[in-house]
Amino acid sequence: MAVETKRKFSSRTTPSMWPARAILLASVIGTLGATSVLGGCAVSETDVKRWEGTERGPLKLVAVLTHDKYRPELRVEAALSLVRMRPRGGKKVGFTMLFDKYKDDEGVWREGALKQLDEENRKMVVNGMAPTLVKEMESAPPPRTPEGRLPEDLSIPYKDAAFAMLSNEPTLVGDENTRKELSAALIKWVQAGFEDRLENSSQQYSVEQMMRFLGPSSVRTLPALITESANRIDRMCGLINEIGEPETKLKASENLVILAKKLLTPEWNEAQKKVVKEYNEKSNVKANDAQVGQQIDKMLDRRLTEEVFVAMKKVGGRPAIEFLIQFAGDTKQKEDRRKLALAALEGRMDKSNTKDLEHIFAIARDENTPDSVRDVAFLRLGEYPKEAIVPKLYTLFDQKKWKVRWVAAGMILNNTTAKGVPEFMERMPKTDKAKMGMTEPLSYGQAIAKMADGKGVIATYLQSKTIGPKVVALGSFYEGHKADIGQVQPFENDTALLPNGKCEKEDECDWKVNVPKAGGKPDETEPKELKTVGDLVKFAIIPSMSK
Repeated sequence: MAVETKRKFSSRTTPSMWPARAILLASVIGTLGATSVLGGCAVSETDVKRWEGTERGPLKLVAVLTHDKYRPELRVEAALSLVRMRPRGGKKVGFTMLFDKYKDDEGVWREGALKQLDEENRKMVVNGMAPTLVKEMESAPPPRTPEGRLPEDLSIPYKDAAFAMLSNEPTLVGDENTRKELSAALIKWVQAGFEDRLENSSQQYSVEQMMRFLGPSSVRTLPALITESANRIDRMCGLINEIGEPETKLKASENLVILAKKLLTPEWNEAQKKVVKEYNEKSNVKANDAQVGQQIDKMLDRRLTEEVFVAMKKVGGRPAIEFLIQFAGDTKQKEDRRKLALAALEGRMDKSNTKDLEHIFAIARDENTPDSVRDVAFLRLGEYPKEAIVPKLYTLFDQKKWKVRWVAAGMILNNTTAKGVPEFMERMPKTDKAKMGMTEPLSYGQAIAKMADGKGVIATYLQSKTIGPKVVALGSFYEGHKADIGQVQPFENDTALLPNGKCEKEDECDWKVNVPKAGGKPDETEPKELKTVGDLVKFAIIPSMSK
């Protein structure tokens, strides 16, 4: 009979053939899950550690952790086993079952094991885990391999677990002292080997995410990391600016200036020369001294403009602001570097600091300042209140370069109303001997026409005896409406000379337009030089009025 029964339940027997009692027994066992399986035998720490690597081990560990019939030490060990459990199929199963949600044997979603516990049991387990978590987080980060790769950081699972418990809403750390211990350990962890840990993608929570949660104390030591050997200065300063205290931001600003000045020293240049030559030799690159110098110059460009200036913009501070202004005004520096120094000042200058305004204005006013640098200087001036900059901008109207006046005038019109038009017109060129490009009066006229009551005010200057205001008034009709052609047609025969008497080729202030080529095809054009107001109206303004 026994043999016969054994045959009935062989591996070839299908569930549909099982007796009803067997089906009921299987159902009960499936419902009770790991708890039922573990209930009939003693569980040791050896079992707990072994289950870290078995197929159903995670469920067994959850069962031990969530039932108070097991010794507290064993429950704590079960929780730690879930923390350090190796990923399975690329998934951190232990972490999920401990903190998030998981499916049990029946496919039912369950809350993470720690969340299933009542407050008293959870506090007992978390307090028991804390010493191990803190100890493991104290481990120094592993050094990079000779190839520059990041080895596995075995402290990460413990760090992630501590942060998961602290940051959960509501927190899973019910004891205030434990909360302080874990927070302090996390702060030390993110500050040790900061740059490598910042890049480590195996973490459940990023370094930035943790620091934002931990607050100002987590970034207090970052300014000390702003050195020549640092590679993530911009990200450091981004965090410092976002969550740092004023003292931390100031220290970062000071250290950025120290670094920038060091990069500009002959000593740094000589040190890089040695590094570059060694690299070239290993890479079998033949380069003479001039070429090595170019390589070093590119390195300096990158360090200075892509790292330090970017970081200065993020963190601001008086030391950085003063350095950037001084650098931008230094005519010995490269044009692109000066321009980027001014760009890094965006939104960082103290609008009440008149000295800063004077220095920026001096850069814009200097006739030797490259156009690209001057353009950015004007942008910085545009951040100041109009009361502070408009009077200064009018002083630029006497510059040799008409384009300086053009940019300054454009800023004035952006900061004024129709009531300011008379003063503006009074500053326009008085005679045809002045330098003035054709785009200048056209842009002025269009800007004024867009002001409230601007069209009415500017129309009064059509009959002006002064050439500057007259061409500005006519310029307001450029690209205007066909219906308004009658207002400008009376000027088609105006013989007043246009203001380009002193223009040289390098000034780029020609008055030229393309007109249909005589005897050519319908779409064929040729350039025509404009000499009089009538030429301007006939060949430029009226043809553009097509709306």
